[in-house]
Amino acid sequence: MLRNRTLLAVSLVVCAAYTGIGMIGPVRVLYAQSRGASLTVIGTMSSAYLISNFLFQYPSGWLADRFGRKPMMLISLVAQAALSLAYLFITDPILFVVLRFAEGIAAAAVVPSARALVADSVPPEQRGQAYGIFGAFFNTGFLLGPALGGLLASTGYATSFIGAVIFRLLAAVIVITMIHVRPRSGSSSAGQAVRIPFRRLFTLPLIAAYILVFGDWLYVGFDITLVPLWMHDHLGASVAIIGFSYMAWSIPNVILTPFTGRVADRVRRSLLVLIFGLAQVPLYIVYGLANTFMIILVLFVVHGIVYSMVQPAVDAHLAASSGAEARGRVQGMYYAFGLFGGFFGSNGFSLLYGVNFRLPLFAIGTAFGLCVLIGATLMRVSENRGLVAGPGKQYEDLEQRIPGSLAEEVNIGFREDG
Repeated sequence: MLRNRTLLAVSLVVCAAYTGIGMIGPVRVLYAQSRGASLTVIGTMSSAYLISNFLFQYPSGWLADRFGRKPMMLISLVAQAALSLAYLFITDPILFVVLRFAEGIAAAAVVPSARALVADSVPPEQRGQAYGIFGAFFNTGFLLGPALGGLLASTGYATSFIGAVIFRLLAAVIVITMIHVRPRSGSSSAGQAVRIPFRRLFTLPLIAAYILVFGDWLYVGFDITLVPLWMHDHLGASVAIIGFSYMAWSIPNVILTPFTGRVADRVRRSLLVLIFGLAQVPLYIVYGLANTFMIILVLFVVHGIVYSMVQPAVDAHLAASSGAEARGRVQGMYYAFGLFGGFFGSNGFSLLYGVNFRLPLFAIGTAFGLCVLIGATLMRVSENRGLVAGPGKQYEDLEQRIPGSLAEEVNIGFREDG
């Protein structure tokens, strides 16, 4: 699978980019706090990022469909590098909010464009495995980034931000030198996006994916806002330990997702999502009950193992539910729903955190479980109705029954790399 040049290049890009993002993750909140930012300002920083990222997901997807995935990724990475450097020159806490808003805009194009490129270049029946490999590289970035950032921060916060700049620029170099996109026959030409009805972005299979990513990102909102404070202030973890906690979660993903992606190509994806999605609910409950960071480190490993069974299945389902001519927009809409979940988690759980630091984790477990139940059920209905190609289905039969975008996807979506 890694002989697919586009898949390898895109995976390396997200690995380098998210190493840079991860390097700042454990220290950004503490850095802002050291510059006088209150809990309110810290929460507003997260909200500003999530709002701007949410607002620019669909426009970024539209631009990626119109002008190409590669240019959007390149612009985004260079802008993120410049904004990471800007942190070192800010002393007014309010300006951190402005900077986070700008970061949200800059970050909107990378992952949707990268995921669309994966779907463009891989046959439908192998997308679970492809997204498993993509996820392994993605989580390698989260494995390396927080650990490096936490260690560098022990010598001063500035070194973490400088490291983030370097890795974003490295990702931009990979985009320039390794990603060579060929036009697909039968698809829109460069500079022209196919006009599609907006309702095509809200088919039943896509709604299932949107609900799942909304629930998944509830914790992401809590993570970028409060996890460093929770672990540092209530569990006694140092900055370095907080960085290593991200490693504990990422290592199982790096090791397992290439294999769990193969599983997602062979069994019902809705079943994987239901079983291993609900298996995460008790973990959130135990997080809320924990009194020491050592328990969290162990459970993060378990959580990483369980989560590795879910994400490739959801990714493959999403790719199979979208046509090649609108894939950037679908990916953008998918991440917009995720960011909405993150915004809800950041703000709603900040209020709960002010009452008791355990309450947000209990609430996340409950809300996430409901989203898994609803989303997996809609996935199963979509599979039973033949609305989405899945393991055990004949893509040729599906093409005969579903005209338009999905047929195009099956025929031309993977020709670029054969």
